[in-house]
Amino acid sequence: MNPAEILSQFDVEAPCRDGVVLRCNVTRPAGEGRHPVILVRTPYGKDGSRSDPLLDAVGLAREGFVVVLQDVRQRGRSGGDGDFVPFVHEADDGADTVEWAAALPFSNGHVFTVGPSYLGFTQWALATRNPESLRAIAPSQSPSSPWRSTFYRGGVFELGAMVPLFMSFGLDMLMRRHAKNLSALQTSLGGLVAHLDGLTNGAFENLPVSEFAGLTGDDVGRALLDMLAARGERTPMVRALVEAQSYESVKVPALITGSWYDFFCQAAIDQFVGIRKHGGSERARQRSRLVMGPWTHASQSAIHGEVHFGLRGAPSMFGQGGLRAETLRFFREQLEDDPKPTAPVKIFVMGANVWRDEWEWPIARTRFVPWYFGSEGRANGRHGDGSLGPEQHPSPSDRFVYDPASPVPTWGGSNVGASELPGPRDQRLVEDRTDVLVYTSAPLAEPLEVTGTAVVELWASSSALDTDFVARLVDVAPDGTALAVAEGILRGRYRDNPEQLDVEVPLEPGVPTLFRIELTPTSNLFRAGHRLRVDVTSSCFPRWERNLNVWDARNATLADAQIASQQIFHDEAHPSRIILPVVPPRS
Repeated sequence: MNPAEILSQFDVEAPCRDGVVLRCNVTRPAGEGRHPVILVRTPYGKDGSRSDPLLDAVGLAREGFVVVLQDVRQRGRSGGDGDFVPFVHEADDGADTVEWAAALPFSNGHVFTVGPSYLGFTQWALATRNPESLRAIAPSQSPSSPWRSTFYRGGVFELGAMVPLFMSFGLDMLMRRHAKNLSALQTSLGGLVAHLDGLTNGAFENLPVSEFAGLTGDDVGRALLDMLAARGERTPMVRALVEAQSYESVKVPALITGSWYDFFCQAAIDQFVGIRKHGGSERARQRSRLVMGPWTHASQSAIHGEVHFGLRGAPSMFGQGGLRAETLRFFREQLEDDPKPTAPVKIFVMGANVWRDEWEWPIARTRFVPWYFGSEGRANGRHGDGSLGPEQHPSPSDRFVYDPASPVPTWGGSNVGASELPGPRDQRLVEDRTDVLVYTSAPLAEPLEVTGTAVVELWASSSALDTDFVARLVDVAPDGTALAVAEGILRGRYRDNPEQLDVEVPLEPGVPTLFRIELTPTSNLFRAGHRLRVDVTSSCFPRWERNLNVWDARNATLADAQIASQQIFHDEAHPSRIILPVVPPRS
């Protein structure tokens, strides 16, 4: 099919149940035939350029699909009063658009959805409304639980991701607000750009977050601040995110794509487990699939952080014809009554740099193996005496000082927007600090695959009533290169349930307390000759909001912060350790 056989219409109006009109670009094969529809709903502008092949309307139309690319409510050229507030309208608006698209004269009545990040959320939201014409969804790298994988992790605010995201939403709002006043638009845009640029030049250090410049001038910024102030309460934004996890209401299959170094890595795993276990139909439970690649957020490359994962690591090289071809194949299979059985899980095993099929998640043959921390009391930094091994050897505790005025910097990992590049980066820069405890194994005699969720059971005490602990799993090569594999954080006051932020329990200063830190899911082969390492500290900034080590932290500034004395135990009564999900080769 050549370009002359493709037709495009712009700003086509799609009415919602409350009368608001959403505008769409519609691209389709020319002629009299009817075709399945792929719907993409975005807050980032339907008229922008597309680097993702799954958002290439002309390319998809050449494959025989009608492509509807829509600005969501209060964004771009779509209607809606007031400023945009993320998440809250996507379920009903999306369901209405599905049925509108199915009724187009060139549609055959079958509607599919695609898109990453926020575009993925819109799919989960509309799927909970179970529109009759929806056949499948294909969300990638999309948010899920507000407390587990979007706004917070381990009870700690995702500062580095959320602040720039919500600031950037202001661009479109300013253009809408000042559409007829060029001078006001230029002034407002200049201010917003200055705020965004400031994030790379120290603005993340400003406190309190509730007075963050760039978040207080519009409804979207205030929605984020309201969510922070509410903590465990369900603001409209939080309520919409929670409702989108109602997997029992989702009756169509989902092709879920995630990335080991993506900010939403945990969300992809949770979504797959949720729909396979609780999906609202046998079709949804049996046909949903998961793809986990070695990527960072919204990347189309095989190079991430400081690692080239080989040609097979690029989305364009996945499966038969790349991720787009696999997605379209998945869509077409949903129109069949009895498609060929396919492994529901495809993972990229880093280190080995290969794709592998699995039939469940977590992988059934996983063995959960503890590796214990040890030292002679001097595990500070990578030149210290911290050890890690499968046998417990009770030993003296380690100590470090956490000063909120000098936090450990974010360096790689599964961050997004935190001013530093994400992905597998060499951690030696941070491991040279004395406020980072480093526990390293002997070189491995045989390869060791870790696939799943590792958990650090950390016995620690603090001089503060509240503090944070960060744990990171690291792959150390024979030349000393120390690449981040997975990481997690836990706030002391929420240690009993980090997803219930309205229940706070202070620490008892100086008393050993168990911190159970869940790391981000991963799949990594530690090769023979490599060493396993666990880093322990109390900050990863600016990815995660700093703990100021004070109990009343709501409006605290750096002047209110306290320096905390931290102690990590690995004696017989307090065996600090990491529980590794070890996956043996298939027999």
